[in-house]
Amino acid sequence: MKSYQKLLKEVESGNSGKGNKLSYLNLDLRRCFNLPEILRSNDVVVGAMGPFYKYEEVLAKASVKARVHYVSICDDHDVVKRVLGLNEAAKKKGVCILTGMGWTPGLSSLLARSGADLLDGVDSIRIYWAGNSSNSMGIAVILHVLHSFTGKVPAVRDGKTSFVRAGSGKERIDFLNPLGKITVYNIGHPEPVTIPCHFPGIKEVTLKGGVNENLLNRIAILAGRSGLSRSYIIRDALALFFQKTLPFWRKIARPMPEVSGITVVVEGDFHGKQCSLTYKAVGPMEVLTGIPMAFAIKGLVSGDIKERGVLSPEAPGMINPSEVFKELESKGVQIEMEKDLL
Repeated sequence: MKSYQKLLKEVESGNSGKGNKLSYLNLDLRRCFNLPEILRSNDVVVGAMGPFYKYEEVLAKASVKARVHYVSICDDHDVVKRVLGLNEAAKKKGVCILTGMGWTPGLSSLLARSGADLLDGVDSIRIYWAGNSSNSMGIAVILHVLHSFTGKVPAVRDGKTSFVRAGSGKERIDFLNPLGKITVYNIGHPEPVTIPCHFPGIKEVTLKGGVNENLLNRIAILAGRSGLSRSYIIRDALALFFQKTLPFWRKIARPMPEVSGITVVVEGDFHGKQCSLTYKAVGPMEVLTGIPMAFAIKGLVSGDIKERGVLSPEAPGMINPSEVFKELESKGVQIEMEKDLL
């Protein structure tokens, strides 16, 4: 492995990876005090380092200071509020900070935007996701799940932002095959925070999710309600424990198909009548996450994305959802849409 200083010099000189367009550095963000200087030589910084409640704001601030575009797959609701506060600073620096461009948020946001563009007005957006537990073995994902099932989480009800208890609102949602019905709960995610920014007057924005095996959700709910996962120190210890024992819990829970699913319901006015559009998708989590991010990176590097400031994927006119859906389908992802007049 090359030393940090040698890699840094190569990236700054453009020689990293022998001409490859993508380069990376091994960094410890907890102890990196010159991050803006390190990022400055790049066109776009990509943030996939979780848990995002620890690192998203650090990377977004450094990117603004370095005058470098930034795109992430951030999926933690509380840090998104702080990143949105960088909007004016990012505009002044001529920088685009695109937060949450993965699976959910990301694909979920584009499905919501696609539905909204077909309607004359939007009243409600409800998002549901089911996550493949075999993709949840990493510490960052486990920490995110514990975080999202802890405390109170945002939702929009009757046109106002409110906070509901994480792990409440249990529902059985029908996802595309091979998943079928999966149990989901109110959890902390960015969509109820960012969507109202682009849909003024919307009456309802909710998000419910869960790991495909409900036993794992119940364990996360128990950790959240017991107060254990409120402390970052204890949460880190819990994550290590769950990482080591997850194969055991999955075996007890009878593992579900190793794919992830998403369902987005958009309701509103269509030619004077109430209409409901239901989008569903299922596929490998790495594809569901990677393709939306790839489109964002391409758009920022090519200059097709011209907006500046802090943005989220459902911002109008930024990325064409149909193009992303077409690419996902070419990679084996199933996407369906149903229309019902209410």
